Amino acid sequence: MRIARLSRLTLATLFMASATATTTAAVVASGAAPAGAATKLPSCNLKALANHKGVVDITFWESASEANLTTLQSITSAFNSSQSQVHVTLVTQAGYDDTWQKYLAGLSSGQLPDAVQLEDQRTQAAIDTNSFLPVQSCMNAAKYSTSDYLPRPLAYWKVNGVQWALPFAVSAPILYYNEAAFTKAGLNPAAPPTTLPQMVSDAKALKASGSGMGLVLDPWHLETWLATANQLFVNNKNGRSARATAGAFDTKTAVSIFSQLKQLVTSGDATTNPSTGPDEYDNLLGMGSGKYGMTIETSAALGTVTQLLSGGQYSNVKLGIGAFPVYSSSVQGGVEPGGSGVYISSKVPAIDQAASWEYLAYICNTQSQATWAAGTGYIPVRKSSAQTATVQHLWTTNPGYKVAYNEINNGANTPATSGSVIGPYADVRTDILNSEISMYTGGVSPSSAVKSAESNVNSTISSYNSRLGAS
Repeated sequence: MRIARLSRLTLATLFMASATATTTAAVVASGAAPAGAATKLPSCNLKALANHKGVVDITFWESASEANLTTLQSITSAFNSSQSQVHVTLVTQAGYDDTWQKYLAGLSSGQLPDAVQLEDQRTQAAIDTNSFLPVQSCMNAAKYSTSDYLPRPLAYWKVNGVQWALPFAVSAPILYYNEAAFTKAGLNPAAPPTTLPQMVSDAKALKASGSGMGLVLDPWHLETWLATANQLFVNNKNGRSARATAGAFDTKTAVSIFSQLKQLVTSGDATTNPSTGPDEYDNLLGMGSGKYGMTIETSAALGTVTQLLSGGQYSNVKLGIGAFPVYSSSVQGGVEPGGSGVYISSKVPAIDQAASWEYLAYICNTQSQATWAAGTGYIPVRKSSAQTATVQHLWTTNPGYKVAYNEINNGANTPATSGSVIGPYADVRTDILNSEISMYTGGVSPSSAVKSAESNVNSTISSYNSRLGAS
């Protein structure tokens, strides 16, 4: 998911992309469990740590970089200094995909971490490896309360009533726009579009005045707009009450979403760029060059974008931040969270599991989440973190950082807005993307594109589930 992947966006990558920019399946481990949740939770023996003499050394595989890594290192150092029983060593991977591939390889080699940070779309595939201790087990043992967490991020990593991971690095899509471009187009720079139809209309006005909109070719568009309409993407409550077996999006709402996106692109009011490769940041770079007046991106990129603009080389840009334009103002849905959760391995000794729980609980506590939010741009996943002086100062000096928090905190908390849990998530998103591109460039109608997408998604999910022996 681009929301998660772009959490690693750095100034260096943006500058490299600027120099070269032009305009323009999940692997399942053998022996995986076929069910989405255990009927009886395994134990988390916290007493193993309490009764231990000496220091327990554990490793945490993380996927942070640049400022994000510096912040995580600081939080981890504070944890190591706060007590004398557990010492955590961070092991940095090249990115979410790299972490996942190394983890899968470790299932065969035995080279596994005690705890690991995994991207949101890996949730079902992670469960299917049968190699994680649900954090629910440790929560129960510790009588750990989750009442302070924002409901939606917590719900994302809860499948069939079991909390498999704690939400950690959570982001959401937001609208980036150039207030100067809005003024030139006769639009109110203090009132960015709040709905999809308004976004289409504003893009037309921007194009007429010499800019337009940058639109990343990314399949989360459909999922997110469906969530804002409180509609499911896959069956079985988005894969939360039972394993997802089919798509659930061949609806009038999805056809309407695709129709509006097709109008946006085929009219020339928006220019697309891929989500990977040398042109993947064109939507953001186009804001700096004046080519685009607005774009949709992850909130996790806000810190980097703000820092880049502060350098003075894009003096024509006055950055505005708006909420993700929802499907309709008359429908009560919500923006689904993105990002990553933190897991505990079931392949390590009980004492290491207990030590891992202590660490994960620490990096998700009130002050750690406040520090993490201020240092990275991710949203704090705790309501109490939002009330700290750290976050309040951040939001006062940089109000744009509060937009994603409000998105995730407001709206309906339902299976539709919590996001989907799908085994072959990456392949499913490829199916959606292919149908979207066929609509933009192949003359395929929106209704046919939606129907084809769901048919291909059904085949992809069925094939994955069959390999696991799951229904």
